[in-house]
Amino acid sequence: MRNSFWKFQAGCTVLALSFGLLSARAHAQTASFTDLSPDHPVYAAGEYLKSKGIISGYSDGSFKPDKGVIRAEAIKIIVAPLLDSASLAQITTSPFSDVKQGDWFLGYVEAARQNGIVDGPPEKTAFNGGNPVLKAEFFKMLQQAHSAKPLETLSEIQLPLAPDVGSPSDWFYPYMRYAIASSMTMIGADGLLRPDRPLTRGDCALILHRFLMYKEGRRTQALLSEAESEIIIILGALDKNDIVTAEHASARGLLAARGAHLIKPDEPIVQGALKTAEAFRALVRAYRAGLNKDYEQVTKLAGDAWNLSTRAKELAPNLAGISDQVQKIAKGMADSARTLMQTPQ
Repeated sequence: MRNSFWKFQAGCTVLALSFGLLSARAHAQTASFTDLSPDHPVYAAGEYLKSKGIISGYSDGSFKPDKGVIRAEAIKIIVAPLLDSASLAQITTSPFSDVKQGDWFLGYVEAARQNGIVDGPPEKTAFNGGNPVLKAEFFKMLQQAHSAKPLETLSEIQLPLAPDVGSPSDWFYPYMRYAIASSMTMIGADGLLRPDRPLTRGDCALILHRFLMYKEGRRTQALLSEAESEIIIILGALDKNDIVTAEHASARGLLAARGAHLIKPDEPIVQGALKTAEAFRALVRAYRAGLNKDYEQVTKLAGDAWNLSTRAKELAPNLAGISDQVQKIAKGMADSARTLMQTPQ
């Protein structure tokens, strides 16, 4: 039920979050691939991966970013940089029923199995190397290969993340959770994360590039920007009384801020951004409590949001504007909740 208590007056126009940490620098470069111009979304990823010897492209000088990737190709992209040629040459057999001697991918697949990157017999008897690699599969293999510990990292967050990533019990949930926290993926224009989407070469390059940059501490600004975007989604959703979308966005925003904090825990702007994300999560929970007519919980959560915002602007004074706005919303919610508690039902 919609009433004036739940009408968010803040809107998206209040947001001048200033989650700024790093400045981007543009460098003029000669494109290494004929089909990746400097303005192509995959350009930076392609250049970086080629410089590291991870992806070389085709003999005609192209990258083919729209070409689909099969599982055998995906495992090579992930495993090859981690193997030396001598170790690879020693692998001549595999227990997978569909990986035979002479297969070009045998060594990569078997190295992946031996190192727990993919499940082997008896859990999985076939590798299915010719199947398209799916987004969640690629995340799992990549994260396992780099010992990211997705099952443990941020495991305390067990929240629905999108309409298609709603249950923490789904096998792919921890890998999608870690992918958001490490800036490997973000919500699409359709509001979905699409864990089952077949990937292209461009997709794989972007994901791998972002992950390697994250490990080097060079994706913090991207994560802060993503947290800002999720806050905008939260406010827009609540203005439309769309609590489910707001809950999903608040969970993703929290993950983005937590991911930045894991890499740059001592940066004041990161610390402040995390408190801001936590404050918005509290506001969303307060909104849900209000819909459930649990007005005592509304006042508690609104108070949490107020205190978190206070801490945010103490840590990062340039967040005072958004912190003040959160506190204005929180006060309005708490005041309305108290009024409703005193009103005869």
